[in-house]
Amino acid sequence: MIYKNYVVTGEDVNDDMEMQSSAYISYTLRLVYRFLFDNGFSKEKLNALHLGLQERNHVLVCYKNLMFTERFFVEIKHCNINEKINIKSYFFNSKFECCAEVTEELEWFDHVQREVIDTPKQILKYFYLHTRV
Repeated sequence: MIYKNYVVTGEDVNDDMEMQSSAYISYTLRLVYRFLFDNGFSKEKLNALHLGLQERNHVLVCYKNLMFTERFFVEIKHCNINEKINIKSYFFNSKFECCAEVTEELEWFDHVQREVIDTPKQILKYFYLHTRV
C-alpha cells in the first residue's frame, strides 16, 4: 500500500538503545498521515473538514529490536475497512528482515458533532484503491 524509510533517532529509544513500543505506534500513524497527504488530505485539510483520527487497540509484535541510528522502513501492507479501519504495518531493517509488526484500529472523529463517524466517502475511495486485504 505505502512505505517510507526512516532512521531510529534518540527520541525513539530506551536506555538500552532499542526502539520503544510507542515509537513503533508513532511511525505507523505517521505513515497513515503520509498516505492521506499523498492523496490530497493534509492535516490542515482534515482540520478544515473537522475530521480527526483516533487510534485504538494497538498490538505490537516485535521479532528483532531496531537499534539507535539503524535504518529501517515501514510498510502498510494490509488494510481492512468496516466501520473502523484496521491496518497492519511491518517494520524492516536494512537487511529486509521483518523486525516488528503493528496492528492498529483507526476511527474518524467529527469535531463538530463530537462523535465517531464512518470513514468519509471522499477518503474511503483512496483506501479501496490501495488496499490489499
